[in-house]
Amino acid sequence: MEKQLNQKLGFYLRRPQLVPHRVRNWVWERLHPEAPWLCPGTIAFGEQHFRGLPCGLEFGSGRSTVWFATLVQRLTSVEHNSQWLVTVKKKLVAGGIVNVDYRLVPLGHPESENERPDYDPLPDYVAVANEFPDSSLNVALIDGHYRSACIRATIPKIARGGYMVVDDTNLWSSAGDNPMPNWPVVDRSSNGMKTCLIFQKA
Repeated sequence: MEKQLNQKLGFYLRRPQLVPHRVRNWVWERLHPEAPWLCPGTIAFGEQHFRGLPCGLEFGSGRSTVWFATLVQRLTSVEHNSQWLVTVKKKLVAGGIVNVDYRLVPLGHPESENERPDYDPLPDYVAVANEFPDSSLNVALIDGHYRSACIRATIPKIARGGYMVVDDTNLWSSAGDNPMPNWPVVDRSSNGMKTCLIFQKA
């Protein structure tokens, strides 16, 4: 615990410009304890545009799973960590949420390994997207592992007018990291520390 605290302190000491944003985000989280770990603008857009959509897919579960499941009619959520899955499942049960197909799918590579441009064979985690027919998903949230691979596998599955939500796009090194250069960005939100983009399939 002390080591983690020292690491966090060191992180902000090296980046003092982030401290005001962290404080504001800390206050926002205390005021919204059940909100997903997404930017407030992303949450507001989702609550306005995702409610009632028939089918959603999520890579990387958490508080977003409960939130997402209250918006769409059916949700498939993919998680690699068995302990975290138990925690999130308890929240789903406590909320009486029964419209989630919650999957434990272990990673095919060490968690610390950097993402590769291509995988052959495709990791089982990513391959969940291939279970959906093309143009059958109304919204997908990418916030787990193999992010670029998950995006590329999910692109053909999104229906016309559907949405692709990608968290932490501030980590993209360049425009070349965006596999959807021709998809309009309908929401760009930031909390000062990270950015989330929502793309819409034309």
